[in-house]
Order: sequence, then structure tokens, then C-alpha cells
Amino acid sequence: MGKKSESKWTKHKIMRARASLSGVLPRTSLFSRRSFLSFLSRYSKVIAKPASGSGGAGVIMIKQEKRNAYLVQRGAMRKTIQGKQSTYRYVRRKLGTRYLIQKRISLAQVGGRPFDVRVMVQRRPGSDWKVTGMLAKVAGKGYIITNVKRSGGYVLPLSTAIARSNIRNSSAAVINRLRRIALLAARSLSSYYTAQRVFGFDMGIDAKGKVWIIEANLRPDITLFAKLRDKSMYHTIRSYSR
Repeated sequence: MGKKSESKWTKHKIMRARASLSGVLPRTSLFSRRSFLSFLSRYSKVIAKPASGSGGAGVIMIKQEKRNAYLVQRGAMRKTIQGKQSTYRYVRRKLGTRYLIQKRISLAQVGGRPFDVRVMVQRRPGSDWKVTGMLAKVAGKGYIITNVKRSGGYVLPLSTAIARSNIRNSSAAVINRLRRIALLAARSLSSYYTAQRVFGFDMGIDAKGKVWIIEANLRPDITLFAKLRDKSMYHTIRSYSR
């Protein structure tokens, strides 16, 4: 059998095919002139990101400022452009290889900075999937991406982040939803990635407490969990990795 595709687009399509997950995946498409203009007409904020790669590299946010003006942000760099067609041409020049376009989720915030959630789901041979770790990744000042290394952000225990955030929902209810959806996603993806023993999900929570799957990682960085004061999740994750 040939090598399995590790593209974010492949993973998105596998998860979207499962009815119970289709409502928690932000609308996503392959990047093209047509899809870009369509997304810009429909949503006030969109994200262009590489179909492969990790760590928040190459992610661009496009946000409607006024009726015909768009703010383009990459890293901490920002530029305002007039008109959809000019915005498309500017963004297109910035893109490398294959890209996706995705509706930008308005992530919940801690201290005015967006955060998302890393959920580790692992299994031992012959056993079912288990959530072995969850933490919040808070974006660095002025950044849209939550990748800790790239944006200069930081990690927090998830319950702490929710308690300090603008989420209008109980911490326990949100954490239970994250756990349930991550397990569903792992079971769905493992029908294709049959040898996989670990998934690291980047998941978003909006201010209303709705949970989203932003993307799935096949080789998630577990050192994030070593940054927490309580190392118990880190030790659990490592025990599964052996």
C-alpha cells in the first residue's frame, strides 16, 4: 500500500465525512482565487494556511476592516489593502506550495490574547483511544497564531485558561465537550491512519463555549506539557509513547 497522505486537507475530509464532526469543523477549502473570494464574501475573518507543515508557519489572516478594505496579518506584520481582487493578488504572492482557506474561528481570549487547546489522544496496542493531556496555548502579544515558540506565547492549565477567559460556560462542560469530540475525531482518523497511536488536536473554543477542531497533528510536540508546573500529564503522555 502507498504512503498515506498527511495533508491537512486529507485529515479535514476524513473528519468532515463523519456526521457527528461536520458541525465542529470550520468551513475549509483548497485555496484558489474562487474559494478565496467566496470565503471573503461570506466571512469577516479567514485564514490561509499551508496544507502541510506545522508550528503555525506560513499562516495568514485576512480580516475585513471596512466595506472594501482588508487587513492582512502574517506573524506580527500587518498591512491594509483596498479591494478583494488586490487582496487576493497580495496574499497569493505570499503563498508557498499548496494552501487551504479556512473560516477563522473567533477564539476565546485570556488577557486580550487568543488561545486554543492542545488535546493529546493516545492508545496502546489492543486498547481504545484515551485523552492523555489537555492544555491551553495562549498567543504571544500581537500574534494571531498560538504556536508558543513562533509567537512568544505561553501555556496554561486548561481549567485556568477557561476561568480567566471570556467564555460564558462552565469549565467542566467545555472540557467534557473537548474530550468527547477529540475521541470521536481520533476514532474517525484511525480508520485511515490505521497504524497511528497518537493524535494531537488543536481545538478552539469561542466565547459562547462552542468547541471546534482546527486541525489534527500526527506527530504532536509533547514538550509543551513539560512547560506546565504539574508534570503528571507529560509523564502519562510519555508512558504511552514508549
